[in-house]
Amino acid sequence: MDLNRIKSDSTLTDAQKIKMFCDLMNDRNVEPIILRLSGYVKQKPLKADYLLTFTPSRIILLRKNFIRKLTDPGFVAGLGPYLYYILSKKIEYSDIKKKDSFILKDNLYLNDETSIDYKNITKFVFYPDVKTLVSNMLGTAVKENVLIINTDKEKYEFILPTGKNGDYDKTLYWLKMCLPVKISKKK
Repeated sequence: MDLNRIKSDSTLTDAQKIKMFCDLMNDRNVEPIILRLSGYVKQKPLKADYLLTFTPSRIILLRKNFIRKLTDPGFVAGLGPYLYYILSKKIEYSDIKKKDSFILKDNLYLNDETSIDYKNITKFVFYPDVKTLVSNMLGTAVKENVLIINTDKEKYEFILPTGKNGDYDKTLYWLKMCLPVKISKKK
């Protein structure tokens, strides 16, 4: 089974394609990037920016250092490149940047990286932050969402700007489709 066959099989649902994709990558001993989100943690007096990378087995939290912020200012969150290729007609295989698509399973953790296995998550909460509600002539919109990840040992709370990550409903849809954890809307 290869990526093109998974993509072209019109009898499969998106959920089935995601499962087959993850199984294929696991067989190849590769950890694919399923979803990436951009967020920050409020730390007085500044904020710490993070890149949240979701794979089939874990969440990788990478704190952006000053140099990474300068070299990566245009990052927009979304599905991992190979998964996007399988689920969308808008992208060609040749468009995928391989270095941004996989994490080798035997990679050592970086100093500014934290890894959370899904099996260690006790609560996963995602909700729109109504304190950031903005209204104008065109309507009302929430500017930020909140993601809280509780583990046996720690609690992580991220602010996810909708400008980079998309609106609440789209982000929630992909989190539910791709992650093996129950997602709650309440603290």
